[in-house]
Amino acid sequence: MTALDSLRETLSFQASRNNPGANYYYEFEIVPFDKSIHATDFMRTHFHLKYNDTLTVHEISESEFKKAIYHWFFECEGSKNANTNPSENTEYVESFYQSLASETKRKRIYHFQNVNEGHYEYQLGIYFDYFYIEGEKNNFLVYFNMQD
Repeated sequence: MTALDSLRETLSFQASRNNPGANYYYEFEIVPFDKSIHATDFMRTHFHLKYNDTLTVHEISESEFKKAIYHWFFECEGSKNANTNPSENTEYVESFYQSLASETKRKRIYHFQNVNEGHYEYQLGIYFDYFYIEGEKNNFLVYFNMQD
C-alpha cells in the first residue's frame, strides 16, 4: 500500500463516519494531477463543470488548512459524538496533515473560492471545501463535500 492509498483510506473512513441515515452522504478524497495542468482547469474537467463557471483560488496557511480538516473530520454529522476529546482530535489531524505534507511534498496550499457564484453546481456538493496543494512533483486536489 502506498502512502497516498493510506491517506485515501483515512479520508474514506472519516467520510463514512460522518454519513447520516439521510438522503445525503460525505465524500472526502485526494486526487493527484500533473503540474502542467492549471488547477482550475483540472477542477472543471474532474467535476464536469461548465467553463463559464468562476473558479478562483487563494493561498491559505497551514493552520487554516488544519482547521478545515478538523472541521470535516470531527464537527460534521456522526463524527460530532464519536470522539469528544479535542486534544486527541487535534493530534489525529496533525498526524494526518504531516503524512499529507510528506506525501505531497507540499509547497503551498490553496482554497478554491467563488465556485458557485450566481448559481449552484450540483457536481460540487451541497456543502464543500476544495483545496489544491502545490507539490514538488505533482499537484493534488484534496476535497471534502456533502452530496445528496
